[in-house]
Amino acid sequence: MKNFIIYSFFYLVSVVLINIFYDDYYGNATFLFLTFLGVVYNMLVIFKTNALFGDYRFLSAGFIGATTCFLIFNGGIITLMYVKELHFINANRFINFLNYPILIKFTSVAAVGNVSLWAGYRSKIADYFFGFYYEGLGYKNVLNINIGVLFPKFLIVVGITLNLILFSKGAYGRGLATADDFSGIMQMIVNFSSYIEKLSVIGYFLLALIYFKTGKYKTWFWVTLVLQILLALVSGARGPIMFLFILTVLPYYYVNKKLTKLIVIGGVVTIFVAFTVGSELKRFTQSFNNTDVSISDYTDEFLEFREKSGDEFNRKIYESVYYSVLVRFNTVAPGTLAIQYKDTHGIDKTDPNFVRESIMAPVYVLLPRSRVLNSSFPSWGNWFRVKVLGFSTSYMSNTSFGSVAFFYMTGKWFVVVLGFFIYGLSLRFATNILQIGSGISFLVYLAVLSSLGYISASVPSAFVSFLRYVIVLPLFFYVVIKVFNKLRL
Repeated sequence: MKNFIIYSFFYLVSVVLINIFYDDYYGNATFLFLTFLGVVYNMLVIFKTNALFGDYRFLSAGFIGATTCFLIFNGGIITLMYVKELHFINANRFINFLNYPILIKFTSVAAVGNVSLWAGYRSKIADYFFGFYYEGLGYKNVLNINIGVLFPKFLIVVGITLNLILFSKGAYGRGLATADDFSGIMQMIVNFSSYIEKLSVIGYFLLALIYFKTGKYKTWFWVTLVLQILLALVSGARGPIMFLFILTVLPYYYVNKKLTKLIVIGGVVTIFVAFTVGSELKRFTQSFNNTDVSISDYTDEFLEFREKSGDEFNRKIYESVYYSVLVRFNTVAPGTLAIQYKDTHGIDKTDPNFVRESIMAPVYVLLPRSRVLNSSFPSWGNWFRVKVLGFSTSYMSNTSFGSVAFFYMTGKWFVVVLGFFIYGLSLRFATNILQIGSGISFLVYLAVLSSLGYISASVPSAFVSFLRYVIVLPLFFYVVIKVFNKLRL
């Protein structure tokens, strides 16, 4: 505890002093120094304090949450942009919007959120909540149930079948079709498409866990993996491609407690594919009239689209993979612009209601938002791109401005401190689930991690998913697994 207080104190004092004596002439160097300071602070907390605990320290939600939020997405990785340009603003696609004073402001806000996150994670408040959840509410029995192989096989078959139906109707992944385009059973399927899309992935993960433990069901494992790769590709987004790789590596690591060179190479290849082939498919789906299509139609039109756009793709995607990855992972620049918007313009009636969305998140856990407000969560990234940046409204495209800016836009410094403290508590709670060590607890933990491991601008929906996964998902799995374990098929 002593080391953590010392590191946090000197980190925050340094940030304050830098702001007091800041001079625009040294803006580039100051910004780079502040960024490195944040990276060093996180490394000291991770390696020189007892912040991480348990058998799976570097699989813990604290390590993953802090790493993705502050070392990669909100700071650390942007220093690699200096490899291309020695000037951060010149290396950024938002060059016409940025200046160093507001970048320094963002980095200072992020520093406060960073310390608050670790304070929440180190606090034992979440342990008391978890103790009540695990023992008092009886989730101990729920999270320790054994899983037979029939259940994951069922999820795989049902999930892939429903995903193919969604795909054929143009409502899979980044599909343009919405629930309003359908009626009856199809409308209900589309309404729950975000959960349906995960069924086969959950089944695949459970099967992988069994396969790595026993060596059985090899054919099922590899066939399912190939099908999941195809579904991840046609989803029209990069996330599912990388998430599938993670869901393959984690069961292996969980069983064998080691990583191999092949896994590292596979990670590099996965990122390359996600930001090359995945980028092609993303652009294709934005222009594809994908309603009532077959896989052959989709393939034919994509190949035709690829042939027409070959030179453009080679120039914009394949020749700049390194830079594209850094730009995609960088929410410092858009987050800076969001904070500037809050300070100079404020939130008006045409903007999403950040406060209401945050306060109502617990209500949406059990009562879907569509029933309360007859609408879905705001498209934060599209709102930012259109309203704050003033870009075209001709197509939907999300530009994430990150969790730091979201909390600041909700209530400035106070909500930054409170929001990241609660986020840290949530990560600590999730790590307690990981420590249980059963197959079902690991599955629930990964579901929780998928919502909280990295929260961008969709903070309310992330916490809604977190609470649903913690409260509802274990009960659902318990009932279903009990039924399947009794079946003799």
